[in-house]
Amino acid sequence: MSSVREKTFKKLRRKKIWPPILVFVVFVIVCVVAILVFLQMFALYIMGTKVVHHFEEAQRVGGVIDALIDGGDTLHEAAYEMHKYILEGKEIYITDRDGNLVYQAGDSQPDFNKVLEFSLGQSFVAAADSESCFAQESGIGTIFCMPAEEVFGKVFVPGEEGEDLGEWLGKTIVSQDYWLRTILKDRNHAVYVKCNIQFKREDIAYVCIFGLIALVLLLIPVILLFVNTIRSIVTQRKMTLLFYLDPVTGGRNWLCFQNYAERILTRRMNNKKAFAVVNLHFERYQNYCACYGVKAGEGLLEAMDGFLNARIRKNEIFARNEGADFGLLLMCEGTNEEERQRHCCKRMHSLLAELAGLKPEQKIHFHAGIHMIPPYISEENKWYQARKDVDIDQLFAYANAARLESNCIQDRRISFFDQEMLGRQVWERWVEDTMETALRNEEFQVYLQPKYSPVNGKLVGAEALVRWDSPVKGIIAPGGFIPIFEATGFITRLDDYMISHVAKLLAEWTIQGKKTVPVSVNVSRAHFSQEGVAEHICQLVDAYGPRHELIELEVTEGAFFDDKDILVETVKQLRGYGFGVSMDDFGAGYSSLNSLKDIPLDVLKLDGEFFRGDEDGRGQIIVKEAIRLARSLDMRVVAEGIEKKEQVEFLAGQGCDMIQGFYFAKPMPVTEFEEKVEKDA
Repeated sequence: MSSVREKTFKKLRRKKIWPPILVFVVFVIVCVVAILVFLQMFALYIMGTKVVHHFEEAQRVGGVIDALIDGGDTLHEAAYEMHKYILEGKEIYITDRDGNLVYQAGDSQPDFNKVLEFSLGQSFVAAADSESCFAQESGIGTIFCMPAEEVFGKVFVPGEEGEDLGEWLGKTIVSQDYWLRTILKDRNHAVYVKCNIQFKREDIAYVCIFGLIALVLLLIPVILLFVNTIRSIVTQRKMTLLFYLDPVTGGRNWLCFQNYAERILTRRMNNKKAFAVVNLHFERYQNYCACYGVKAGEGLLEAMDGFLNARIRKNEIFARNEGADFGLLLMCEGTNEEERQRHCCKRMHSLLAELAGLKPEQKIHFHAGIHMIPPYISEENKWYQARKDVDIDQLFAYANAARLESNCIQDRRISFFDQEMLGRQVWERWVEDTMETALRNEEFQVYLQPKYSPVNGKLVGAEALVRWDSPVKGIIAPGGFIPIFEATGFITRLDDYMISHVAKLLAEWTIQGKKTVPVSVNVSRAHFSQEGVAEHICQLVDAYGPRHELIELEVTEGAFFDDKDILVETVKQLRGYGFGVSMDDFGAGYSSLNSLKDIPLDVLKLDGEFFRGDEDGRGQIIVKEAIRLARSLDMRVVAEGIEKKEQVEFLAGQGCDMIQGFYFAKPMPVTEFEEKVEKDA
């Protein structure tokens, strides 16, 4: 579920906020540009209509002159005939092909230094008037120079008293003289006609009205797009908050912790700082919920969330992981690792003490595992650099491993993850990853440790022990993998493997006519707690056919504290099949004489700890009484871990049946044991 939630959140994150914002900004810019272009085009349209009107008048002048010339008048005579235009205020200026003056009617003339060719549906040539003052601009402004300040300064002048709106709008605000050119039929002469272009307030009003209409029309989609953009931003933020919400505490969830912790650790400004990833665990939370109710338990988790939130500093974060586990990312002060650990430990002790006070009337306990993250320095230790590829889940797994380690040690509430712990974790992972293959490839080898009679020194039995002969790691002692097999449940499969190989070995000795002694095989308490195990063991042994009395099954003392009814029934069935059953490591744990009373055993195996450090003889007293008790219960006694001659002599004097230990022999491969049994049995 968490992976699906994370994928969905990443998909939401990929849906960035900036695209709708960018679209909105681009759209607004386009709208503004469109309005400006529209207003300019509309203004040009108004000006164009006036220019076209004047050009038509200029063409009529040229047409009259052409008509007079066609009637037989010379150019001068035809131009002279145009005096009636002069009376009307029209001024003309005629030039030849080279631009030389041919005829002039009027006081002013064109300024040929300011000539403009432009198009308003058709081509026009215009020249500035020599008596007008023009700004030196390029383009159409060379002729029609109308500064915006001047135009708008005249537009908003209030009307005179008694002046109506129509009169006010009809007033001219800008008047500009210019010359329009037309070519006569002979193509050798050009006629320039002086024109006056006027802009009235109503022209500006039209531009403004149409601009306002365009602005309103464009403003509607802009507003809609703006609302949609804001809605998208708000929706995404709400969705982000929803994805970051822990349903139990109402605070941050683990997804939030992952994202923000990674962001904090990879931030360049934090590369010189040390951090600690903490796994804070509420002990026996399920028991608390069972006693006080689930709602009370969740309420306590919510209170923890509020408590931590009040104590988290800048550049730190926390969140609930799952169950009653919280993850914290804390900054650690100090110039070296020891100081940083001490600072972090002190702070965590304070936090745990305050958390325990959340419910003064109830006893609540917390454990913490800590993984330190040192400042990130280059390989040459010359400069700091930003952290990269931070895996928050892996760092929290290290902290969790440290916390589990603290659970195994009484009164330890805080534990730091180190390389030794990492080595154990890596080793456990390697064992779990390779144990199936090792079993298939028969990498587990049977070693045999002889058992001797203390009376005559003869070899009278053996215990089958396992060694892992790995092609990668070499010979691995049982202590390196048996606890892992027990934790994973794989130990039952190893039990079957050892029973089968011992049965096969005994059958081969019998067939080959070699000396044969009983061999004991360890069977885990996990096996003895299952029903039907007696029939299962019988089938494994009968697959090779040795005599059942040659096989003794050892069960550790701890198994006697499991389901006693099943154990008693299993032992009875095994003895009924002819197998011997012994209690291994008697005295290593909490011995129960009650177990000896209820369970019919054949052999009592005394743990070697009875014989170590026994300076005042108390151990010998216990061993003496244990042997006497076993004799009374018709049980044989085996003492293991014997390394000294004095111990052998003491046990022989007490009537111990067999001795196993380094004094006589260490565990050895089968071939070496076969040589020894031929010589010593």
